[in-house]
Amino acid sequence: MLEFTGERVVPGVADPDLLNEHRARYRFAARYVRRFGPAAVILDAGCGTGYGTAEFTGIAASVTAFDISEDAVKAARDQYARPGVRWLQAGCESLPFADGSFDLVVAFEVIEHLERWRELLSEARRVLKHSGVLLVSTPNKAYYAESRAEAGPNPFHVHEFEYGEFCSALAQVFPHTSLWTQNHIGSIAFLPPSPSHGLLDAPDQDDPENAHFYLGACSKSPLPPAEGFAYLPASGNILRQRERHIGLLNEELQQKDSWLTQLETTHASLNETHSSVLAELHEHNAWAAKLNEEIRQSGARIVELQDEIATAHARYGEQIACLEREADARLEWIQDLESRLARGVAKIADLEREAATRLAWIAGLESQIARGGAEIQRLNHENTGLRVAFEERTAWGESIASMLERERRESEAAEDRLETARRTVAHLEAIVTAVGDSRWVRLGRAIHLGPDVSGSADR
Repeated sequence: MLEFTGERVVPGVADPDLLNEHRARYRFAARYVRRFGPAAVILDAGCGTGYGTAEFTGIAASVTAFDISEDAVKAARDQYARPGVRWLQAGCESLPFADGSFDLVVAFEVIEHLERWRELLSEARRVLKHSGVLLVSTPNKAYYAESRAEAGPNPFHVHEFEYGEFCSALAQVFPHTSLWTQNHIGSIAFLPPSPSHGLLDAPDQDDPENAHFYLGACSKSPLPPAEGFAYLPASGNILRQRERHIGLLNEELQQKDSWLTQLETTHASLNETHSSVLAELHEHNAWAAKLNEEIRQSGARIVELQDEIATAHARYGEQIACLEREADARLEWIQDLESRLARGVAKIADLEREAATRLAWIAGLESQIARGGAEIQRLNHENTGLRVAFEERTAWGESIASMLERERRESEAAEDRLETARRTVAHLEAIVTAVGDSRWVRLGRAIHLGPDVSGSADR
């Protein structure tokens, strides 16, 4: 069943008076359907849950009912499916029907929900036949605001109408209009079996400004004279409802008397059961006393065990404290060892940096030794050339004595330079030997860092 939100009427859930207010409009509209005859084509705009559409079945050729809510249309189709009735989901501002399609369009309590409410009126005129009628209803803005003073404005209403505004709005679209006021009042009905016409004596009900609702009939052609209409639902016969209610109350009293007799019988049975239960209770109490003594003895034993456990906990606590002290001492030793290890690692890093510096210095010395060896080779080559030249010149004889003497002096000078170079090489070799014997170089060889300088002069 569709949920009742307080606005859309759901039969069986909504208050009966509220349902009758809405259903009365459809009963009013059924009079117009009969005027058009059995071939009437009806459109119910904003049909809600379909209870009103069902009023037209059997008196019209076809009824089309639509609502903007998919859930409402589904609920209406499920509950009020009838031959000649079709259900659609659509909006009132743009009707999906051809011009001049319907004899009667009803739009009850719909116009106040629309932002573009004028389009409902213009669309209704478009789809109506020339003699067709639009029946449109809406609550009286003044009365509605007064009745909802505590609850506040209706959140589902977009535009509410006062009497003058409603009349003017209808007249702007339709050349012929009639207006009724709808009031929910108590009444006493005098009805013949087959009335030819009716008469409604309703003093103080002729002021439209005080009406509960307005209902307008609009058409492109003249309308028949407006007549009063009274709808008396089954719940409106108060005396009959009271008599039925009294009958129901009498039935309830008889039912309650029957229940009382059953309860008295049940009470007697319960008394017997109570006596039996008391006897069992005395037995259970004796058993409970014995059980309490056993529990007391068990409690004493539990106290002894708790004392033993406390003593054991104290002993274990001392052992745990001793172990914790040992653990703290070991932790301090480990922390000291870690600190010493960190200092050792830092020292090794310093030594590695110093060894790298010494190795770089040794590499520079090796470069100088290499350059000295090259100089010695050059001087040896030069000395060899001088010796050859000297031997050749000696063979020349005395004629070139003066020249030989000069060559000899040059040779002696070259010998002096050669000796100087040899002394330089010897000095460099001594330096290399001293460097190779240093502890830093030995440390580098041990950890496979730096070049092997042993015998570098020979290479």
